[in-house]
Amino acid sequence: MKFRTRITLGYAALALAVSLGLGIFYNMYIVQRSESSAFNHFGILSEQVLNNLDGNIQKMTQVTLSLLSDQEAVQTIRQLSVDMAEPQEHVADIINGKARIKRDLYTAYNLDNFYRVVVFNRFGYIAASATMQERYVDTDRKVSEIPWLDEVTGTKGRSILIGVHPDDWGEEGSEQQVYSLVREIQGDNLGFIEVQMSREDFAEIFAMSDQSIKVIAVKEDGEVLYASEGTDAQQYYDLFSKPSQMLKEKNRVTGEQELISIGESQESGVRLLLIQDRNEAMADMPNAWAAAAGVAVLVFLPSMTFIYFMAERLTRPLQALRKRMEKTQISNLTDEIVIDSRDEDIRALTTAYQNLMFRLDHSLNLEKKLNLLQLQAQFDTLQAQINPHFLYNVLNVISSRGMKDNDEVICEICGRLADMLRYSTNTKTRYASIEEEVTYTEQYLYLIKVRYADKISLDTEMDEGIRAQIVPKTVLQQIVENSINHGFENNTGRMEITLRGFQKDGYWFLSVRDNGQGFREETLKDLNEKFEKTKKSLFEDRSNIELEIGGMGLVNTYARLLLIYSDSLVFELKNTEDGSEVLFGAKMS
Repeated sequence: MKFRTRITLGYAALALAVSLGLGIFYNMYIVQRSESSAFNHFGILSEQVLNNLDGNIQKMTQVTLSLLSDQEAVQTIRQLSVDMAEPQEHVADIINGKARIKRDLYTAYNLDNFYRVVVFNRFGYIAASATMQERYVDTDRKVSEIPWLDEVTGTKGRSILIGVHPDDWGEEGSEQQVYSLVREIQGDNLGFIEVQMSREDFAEIFAMSDQSIKVIAVKEDGEVLYASEGTDAQQYYDLFSKPSQMLKEKNRVTGEQELISIGESQESGVRLLLIQDRNEAMADMPNAWAAAAGVAVLVFLPSMTFIYFMAERLTRPLQALRKRMEKTQISNLTDEIVIDSRDEDIRALTTAYQNLMFRLDHSLNLEKKLNLLQLQAQFDTLQAQINPHFLYNVLNVISSRGMKDNDEVICEICGRLADMLRYSTNTKTRYASIEEEVTYTEQYLYLIKVRYADKISLDTEMDEGIRAQIVPKTVLQQIVENSINHGFENNTGRMEITLRGFQKDGYWFLSVRDNGQGFREETLKDLNEKFEKTKKSLFEDRSNIELEIGGMGLVNTYARLLLIYSDSLVFELKNTEDGSEVLFGAKMS
């Protein structure tokens, strides 16, 4: 798959994800706005219902205050509380007192606004505002049987709202249910004033134009004052004590989400719950998912157009660079690459590829030089263009003669020399491990000791951790040979060579020390100059190193090591107290 296709698909996936995300976010926004609108509507409805409720309660309270503000009426009620204790002795006074109170209750205001207004004391009925037959009072009702009487007794003149209950004063057989506001007349058992409102009229206060909205009104003590028809108020019992707020709760029975508004009357303390199924509350809202899909499409299509043109623009320089790469050959590695782009990354990529080509060209030149040095090493080792197979055959002849004459030394010499020739003339590998180099050098020293006997010795101390490090073949033997040929040139004493390998600070090192005559100062200076010249020739100039570096020796060894390890190479020549030392090494690999 092309890079342009991948980048287009990748950003298309991103654009799709962003578009879907925006669509979902817009859907959530619409839903949240709709819920907020429903809650605001609930708040307005709740405030209207509570205002209506407070208005009606105030009307009922005003009736009680109107009666209690009439001093003559209050005096009459007080006298009746005394006379009705002994009714046979005060029959006429009781009849006149009740008639007096009834006249006060029998007003157009009471008749039009309330089902009934009743005044009674602990001895029984006193008076009521009732003219219609269905509202006539059963005067024989026993006050002690009224179920809510204990609730209002001792309330010290406070208005007490009684929830829906059967009409306690209705004639026998009446099924009328009413709501009552009861006020105890302050004094010693003076009685009570009850203002009744029919259940139907009271329900009108909580009537909702939307039948799907359920209404629950709760008194301060948690008693349910009103609940919409078919509503199980106890199902919402946990919400009765919560402060005024808007909620979204799951219905315990249906499992559906419901929107709930909780309000509270500051006048009466009545708490009002408005409840509606969330789906029904939001049935009239716009199709959120359709709008969200529209938003997603409107975002995605322009994004794709932009992505296509941007992918084309961004990948155009890459296409040009790819074509240039396809035309790259050894002959044009160093040709300048020009890609027209303002993008810094593209320019950096072009520069990196250009530098890579330069390094590749440089590496190829170094490889050619390394091949040349390796060939020179092989030629100098053999000292002539002699066929190795011919040498092997000659050594086999000599070894056979030695075995025939029972001379094991000759056989060992031939075997060691054959191993050395095989190692040094093998052109399949140019490099060897330090362990192989040490073995090769020990074989060389064995052959030298045949000539010098006990006059020469080799002491080897090698750190196991560096034995696997790679070096050019025969470098160690060349340094040891150089010590023997030059270090002991004018020395007739015992020749001692110490070969030591160790690691330090992340580098491996090989040290060849001898007890010879050491380096002359002019020789050291001349060698160091040749080292610098060799390094410059290998890494800076493009001159033919074969003409500058001829033969084996320290310069040739330095050049081969330098081609492998470059700047990490350490190569030092120095004189010691008893001879000279050649130290070389590089970073551990």
